[in-house]
Amino acid sequence: MAEPSPETAPQKKSKKGKITLGVLLTLLLILGIAGCSYVASISSAWNNGTQKFSEEQVFPGDDGAVNEETLKEFKKNYEAAQTKVTESEEGKHEESSDQEKTEDTKDKDEEQSKDSHKSEDAQKKHDSDTSNTRASRDKGKIVNSQGINNVTEHDSDGDGIPNSVEGGAVTPRPAATGAKNILLLGSDSRAGTAESIHVSGQRADTIMILHVPGGGADPYLISIMRDTWVNIPGYGAAKINAALNYGGVGLQIATLEQLLGVRIDHVAEIDFSGFKSLTDALGGVTVQVPFSFTADSYSFTAGPNHMNGNQALAFVRQRYAFSDGDYQRVRNQRAFMRGLLQTITSKGAFTSATELRSVIDSIAPYVTVDSGLSASALFSMGAPYISSGGTRMHMLTLPNAGTGWSVDGQSIVVLDSNATAALSQALRSHTMGSYTAVYGED
Repeated sequence: MAEPSPETAPQKKSKKGKITLGVLLTLLLILGIAGCSYVASISSAWNNGTQKFSEEQVFPGDDGAVNEETLKEFKKNYEAAQTKVTESEEGKHEESSDQEKTEDTKDKDEEQSKDSHKSEDAQKKHDSDTSNTRASRDKGKIVNSQGINNVTEHDSDGDGIPNSVEGGAVTPRPAATGAKNILLLGSDSRAGTAESIHVSGQRADTIMILHVPGGGADPYLISIMRDTWVNIPGYGAAKINAALNYGGVGLQIATLEQLLGVRIDHVAEIDFSGFKSLTDALGGVTVQVPFSFTADSYSFTAGPNHMNGNQALAFVRQRYAFSDGDYQRVRNQRAFMRGLLQTITSKGAFTSATELRSVIDSIAPYVTVDSGLSASALFSMGAPYISSGGTRMHMLTLPNAGTGWSVDGQSIVVLDSNATAALSQALRSHTMGSYTAVYGED
């Protein structure tokens, strides 16, 4: 089923961001098809090659609260990073003066001034165009981009967050259901890059849940838009990707578990630098581009495009070149993931233990996983697919009620509370087929 446009309901939305982490999907399918004889061969490469999160770093307690020591350490590191950025900016400011500026710098300042005026004019027009929306927002009711009020019996302000978990409420972790849910995170951390001195903290620019029902049933890959307005336990209403910045992977998991009502069993994360390096380590990835466009000085043409790391990063992050912005960005991320899987398949990883080991060696250094996501754990999830000869991967996005404005003026994705509740029920009761029959898939 085609993905709905922003004007139709239910809608699917995202924002500028990062990467679809196809690595875990790829490994799962490789292991599922490869069979037991390959496990010993790749186990050392995967277990020793990946960076590891400790269990305390990534999983909340049974009460749903993130480990206090982990939060303290995270906040300490985050504040140190912010101080480093501030000191760098102050040093740059002290070293420059109006008399010492080069002509290029002056031109840049003039351009920034012009952009500022343009931005002010655009804001004035936006304020005028959305006066009705703002009026509704000022009354404490969230409306979507079509001016529709989403207030329900269980959501008194229409922001998609149930009344029961408003205001930073912390709720117990959901019980295990027998299925496995793997959180795939693409973060905008610049750690280890030249940008790290200017950018502190990190946010989850790509959030996906790989749902593996078990028993050979088809798995599902579920995208959750980074601007989705949710309750962050211990903090309150915010965009869902802010959880990573507030409290690390543990808080991101606590937020998602509360949102979807299912337990997250494993997590894998990759950042900007890792994504580019991983793509280059594989010799590039060929992606089927849906139509021609330009992003960050790179031109992409309709049809197959072989991309290096820098090109791939520009491809999966671009949204401004499209009339439906974030919607197309999500489709492009999925196109890259399909290309990634095809690239690995073409290298013979499904049929040769030697090639499989080579692929794992290429992938492992660029991802960070929880300590429990070992090669044997991946195999145990993939084993039921061996006898069936493979599986079909279903892809979908958490439906929403459109874009809108938060009470404090942020542009957000408004949750469709009914669709979210239906997805939660389907994930817990192993009835995803019935859910997609109603809400669709890619």
